[in-house]
Amino acid sequence: MDRVRVEVSARVNPTEDLEKVRRAISNIFPDVPLSEEVLGDGSSILRGSSEGLGALERLKAMIGAERIRSAARAVLSSSVSGGALEFHLHKQAAFAGKVSFSQPFGESPLGPISVRVECDDPSGVIEWLTEGAPKA
Repeated sequence: MDRVRVEVSARVNPTEDLEKVRRAISNIFPDVPLSEEVLGDGSSILRGSSEGLGALERLKAMIGAERIRSAARAVLSSSVSGGALEFHLHKQAAFAGKVSFSQPFGESPLGPISVRVECDDPSGVIEWLTEGAPKA
């Protein structure tokens, strides 16, 4: 896989603690540096990006440790959009150090962590993240 760029973002609502949201993201993407963009409504967005598969190492390890490879493969396979994977993770689960895929809206009252992986070979990235999962 030649080109892999990982982008993560999460909205920080006025009722949330910025550092807790930062920790939630860092629990899954520890090597992605984050910056805060303050919005006019009292909320902000944490964003970060990184190059290479290394940014996905912790996610891969967590998928394996939690034994959710098959479920992850199904979610990730349905998240392919052109040359990218676009998926969402439950913010509260991430804060607790768990991987839980979610919908972009409505499933989590505080909103998800949004992840975009731009790459030359989305199916190769999915295979790498979910090694050992039975193919559908």
